[in-house]
Amino acid sequence: MPIFSEINIEKIEWKNIQHCCTFVEDDMISQDGLYNDFNHIKSKYIVLREKYDGITKQVQSFILSNLGTSKRAEAPLHDEDSAHDDGCNATNDFDSDSNDDDEHNAKCHKEQKENLSIRSDYLWAYLLDGERVPNLQKLVQFVFAIPVSNGYCETVFSHMKYLWNNNRNRMKQNLVRAEEKIKMNTNCTSTAFYDHLLNKSDLLKQIRSSNK
Repeated sequence: MPIFSEINIEKIEWKNIQHCCTFVEDDMISQDGLYNDFNHIKSKYIVLREKYDGITKQVQSFILSNLGTSKRAEAPLHDEDSAHDDGCNATNDFDSDSNDDDEHNAKCHKEQKENLSIRSDYLWAYLLDGERVPNLQKLVQFVFAIPVSNGYCETVFSHMKYLWNNNRNRMKQNLVRAEEKIKMNTNCTSTAFYDHLLNKSDLLKQIRSSNK
């Protein structure tokens, strides 16, 4: 979802957020609540951008204050892979002495400089910090693959104790990985899965064969 890599939150429109929601289950996010959350955070971004020496320094200060001492040197505060705005480059292809072009170029290069000095995930973490925007928070967590708690990871390790024990230590890692994915990501009951297999003769043949 490239829209969440956009540093200038003001450029993001509601239709972009709606498109991202198509990748998430409907019952996870309220559209009305998400609309209110998005407008609130967007307004917050616009206000903060004009205060305290710009949004970049605010995000950098926030990230450094929340990282452990050992991780501060490891975590880059800017996104070195950020692309420049093509609109700025296009303007530079023409020789013009007009003040409008000069102002446009100056604005573009200022935005480029700021965009290269901040990471999008850090920006969203800063904007969401301390805010009650549950619907937007769920969407951002989904986009950046951020677990809402360590409960999911603990469940994975709990399953691993039974999937790869002393009696099953010859299983290949790919098989264990496949079992984990099924256990963690499916809501299908054992009875429903059994009935599904009975109706899939081709799948049953593959299960019985040695070529899996």
